[in-house]
Amino acid sequence: MRKNKLSFKEKAGAEQEECLCFCEGEASREAMFQAPIELPEGFVVDPAEAVANVTWNADSLSCVSDRCLIQTGPEPDEVGVQFAVRLQGTVTLLVSVSPVRNQYGQGDGAVSVIHNAEIDQVVYYSDEPDDCPDISDITIVLVPEPEPVYAFTANPNDQSVSVIDTNTHTVVTTIALPYNPAGIEITPDKSAVFVLHPNNNVISVIDYDTLTVTATILLDQPPRLIRFIPNHEFAYVFTGTAIYVIGIDTLTVERSIPVEGFDIAIDPNGLFAYVLNFGLVQKVDLSTGEVLGTIERELIVSSIETDSTERYAYVLEQEFLFNYLTVIDLNTFTIRDTQELEPDGLYVMFTSGSEVYLHDSFTGNLYSVSPNGAGVIGNLPQSATDYAFTPNGDFLYTTRFIEQSIIVYNTDDYSVETVISLGVSPGAITI
Repeated sequence: MRKNKLSFKEKAGAEQEECLCFCEGEASREAMFQAPIELPEGFVVDPAEAVANVTWNADSLSCVSDRCLIQTGPEPDEVGVQFAVRLQGTVTLLVSVSPVRNQYGQGDGAVSVIHNAEIDQVVYYSDEPDDCPDISDITIVLVPEPEPVYAFTANPNDQSVSVIDTNTHTVVTTIALPYNPAGIEITPDKSAVFVLHPNNNVISVIDYDTLTVTATILLDQPPRLIRFIPNHEFAYVFTGTAIYVIGIDTLTVERSIPVEGFDIAIDPNGLFAYVLNFGLVQKVDLSTGEVLGTIERELIVSSIETDSTERYAYVLEQEFLFNYLTVIDLNTFTIRDTQELEPDGLYVMFTSGSEVYLHDSFTGNLYSVSPNGAGVIGNLPQSATDYAFTPNGDFLYTTRFIEQSIIVYNTDDYSVETVISLGVSPGAITI
């Protein structure tokens, strides 16, 4: 199925039709439509190599020029006349798709369908009453459907994962799971989604393309969190007493590294882990399990993230009314800077893509974190359970557990783009 676009060009005469209305219709020189094609049973089309051809007949289209009023000044009687140039009627298209092959990959045929597209829209506004396009010069432009970019939420009370298409902000499906999910992350190559079940010592693996559970990984300890780094073939799963290194392709545990703490980050080079344990930040060799260095802090270190473009770690330190962000240079494993945050803030630190962020649910301030510290980039007045930006950076998805919904913010000004009702309580989210 392909979405096609009609582009209207040129200008020519057409009959005039008057109306007493304001020019409120939205003008568009494109008409969007879909032409579904059903394949015979036993035959398939590979979207990667499919080619569509379209021929059309626009004889049933006509152009009218609607007279309407436009406000020309601040006073109610300051109005003028414009003409809304409108195309109406039917475009008949013959759409064919090839190559069509049987289930064994044999053949090189085509499938065609006749499709009628209804058109009734204002093409543009004009000062001239007879300013219509030349209908014979309509062009057809094939526009492929955008590849879906999915957001996945772990719904612990429902034993499920919700899948949302971020192109349309709509729920695509809900995937049933055998156990309650907690953490959830997508592999860097977008091939699979790993879902953690800490109460059952299990990781479920969801295929990104088919949106089905394709594998289960058994551990001998509860998985608490999972980390990936770009261009590396391992998943790093932390249980609180060990780091399990799991091959993404093999879905098997390659090795485990005994280490205690409550949060970890992985060095962008894949050689070291950084483990938080109360007032300590420990550097651990992922090959040997040896502790190579320790940074002591006076406050409790609550969470740690690393960026994938520069070799820095960011540590959020919180205790009573004190909040600090500490930047660690991973090349030297020394503190580069410590920034004091608002003392009464309620901070959550998260990574999305290659960037690190902070959200203060008390003030609503959203911070971008860099080696130079944290700077405010927007305000989200609603608290959230988890956060994730879309890959193009246009939207921020936030889960709200009690409200059973996702708030989608437009990152131009961090206004609410839409609210997605799930019907279940979402926890962790990944895009």
